[in-house]
Amino acid sequence: MFETSPSTSPRKYSVESFSDGGMFCPHCKKELRDQAASCPTCTFSLQKCSLAFPFSAPPLQLLIDPSGLLPPGTSRRLQKAYRRLRRRVPQVDISFCFVWLQPDVSLENFAFWMHNTAPDTDSQRAWQLLVVGDRTSGQLTMTSGYALEPFLKLELWEAALQELAACLSDEQWKEGLNGFLVDARVLLTAAWHEAEQLRLRIPHPRSSAS
Repeated sequence: MFETSPSTSPRKYSVESFSDGGMFCPHCKKELRDQAASCPTCTFSLQKCSLAFPFSAPPLQLLIDPSGLLPPGTSRRLQKAYRRLRRRVPQVDISFCFVWLQPDVSLENFAFWMHNTAPDTDSQRAWQLLVVGDRTSGQLTMTSGYALEPFLKLELWEAALQELAACLSDEQWKEGLNGFLVDARVLLTAAWHEAEQLRLRIPHPRSSAS
């Protein structure tokens, strides 16, 4: 999944890796022990969520800016930090989306809907990170594919999101987005080290046999 240096081959984890826990309902935030079409606690589902968004989601790319909110050239200014992130974590991709939502629209529901209905869905979507900013409310949220969720410590990512929000409130788009890409690289690298330590502690079936 991640590489620690240019001489280290990046380890890719399967979708099933570390899947015991770490998945949460985007609506009620209750932990989901298994993948399900709807949340057993609040019955939230992608089908219900999609009723609020009767249009097609755009493809996921580094910057999604349908309203032209970002200064010209922003994507170009992020390429260095983005390439460094992808080299370090080649299995994970990231997208930023900035929109004006109606006041009664849930930002979390919009991000969940967009992540799950954007075109060209394949196995990579399970490792996709999506950050969505609503300029109406001034709020940010982050959602991820279910394979990536167990690798994310939400309290650490919340701090990164708060720093990004502070920059965006001052219209410091380049500084905020570049900073978040650096934070993402650091946090995901740390997650790789923890995952590797866990993997090495799990005994191989043959070695545990007597």
